[in-house]
Amino acid sequence: MTDQKPALSLRYALNLEESQDGFGLATFGKKQITRFLTPLISLGIIVYGFYIGFSGVGRYYVGLGVFFLVLQIAMRYWLLPMLFRRQFVKYQAAKSEQGIDLYQHYFELYSGGRKQQYPYSEVQNFAQGKLTYMLELKTRSVLIVPKRAFAQPDEQRLFEHSFKK
Repeated sequence: MTDQKPALSLRYALNLEESQDGFGLATFGKKQITRFLTPLISLGIIVYGFYIGFSGVGRYYVGLGVFFLVLQIAMRYWLLPMLFRRQFVKYQAAKSEQGIDLYQHYFELYSGGRKQQYPYSEVQNFAQGKLTYMLELKTRSVLIVPKRAFAQPDEQRLFEHSFKK
C-alpha cells in the first residue's frame, strides 16, 4: 500500500437490507450474548415467578416477565424495523454515494461529496454482519460497508485485515 494510490477504493450506495444489517450491528451489540441478555433476564423473571409459586405473588413475576418479553420482541422485530424503514425511505439514504479508500497509514471516507481522513487507530470497533461490515470510530461515528461492494475476495480480505485488531 502506498500513500499516492489507494490499495483499495470502494464506492457504493446502501440498500435497505444492508442498512438494517449495519444498524443491527451498531445498536443491538457486536457480540451475540448482548443480543440475548435482556430476553434472558425476562425469562429469568418468569422462572423465578414459577419458583416462588404461581398461586401467590409469583404470578405477578410471571406476568411481569411475560410483559417484558413481549415488549422486547415487539420492539426488536416490529417497531424498530418499521421506524428504520420509514426513516430510510423518507431521507432517501440509498441515493447518496459513499466510499472508502485504504492507504498504508490511513483511510479516507467519502460521503455527501465530502472527504475525511482518519488513521487506522481511530477505529474503535469492527464487526461483520451477514451483508455488511460496521466500523465504529472513536468519535462514535458509524460506517457501514456492504460486502457486495467488493469485486474480488482479495479485496475483502485486505479490508478485513486492515481493520481487525
